[in-house]
Amino acid sequence: GCFLAGVVIIGGVIGVVLGTLAGVVSVKLVIKLDDGGAAARRDLLAAQAPDVADLLAACLASGASLGVATREVAAAVPEPARELFASAAAHVAMGAPPSEAWQAVRAEPATAPIARAVVRSLESGSALADSLSACASELRDVRKAQVEVMARSVAVKAVGPLGLCFLPAFLLLGVVPLVAGLLTRTLGQW
Repeated sequence: GCFLAGVVIIGGVIGVVLGTLAGVVSVKLVIKLDDGGAAARRDLLAAQAPDVADLLAACLASGASLGVATREVAAAVPEPARELFASAAAHVAMGAPPSEAWQAVRAEPATAPIARAVVRSLESGSALADSLSACASELRDVRKAQVEVMARSVAVKAVGPLGLCFLPAFLLLGVVPLVAGLLTRTLGQW
């Protein structure tokens, strides 16, 4: 599209060169903007994290071991949380140290508080179910704040396109007739 616009609007060799250059730059910008779904995955994981923490806490409170609880929660939740917690369950089942077993969960910012609570509890011997319940509440508060920030940014981002739509209409329907009326009156008197 950029190439054709350069050829049609500018024309000649300069149009071909500028059109090609604009096409290459626009393709690179589009590729740079696409993150391969990583942002959507992070957002979905942030939405799932409080529920995962609650499920783990409920399983542990019912008497299940950490390995069984993690495996059952991994089976109950959808992707992308399923993959992370299935990996942690597999590492726990193989007897890996807590910090190593929960490394994949800790690597994700949305689920890192869960991994920190588990590792801290396993190393200190504190009650894990209570820690995970508190973690779930904290994750819900963080998620609520993130959603509110996103909702506020939508309003700010909508001002530009709305302004571009309404400004020409305001000028054509409000200002131009007023100026034209004033000009016809002024020029009509001379």
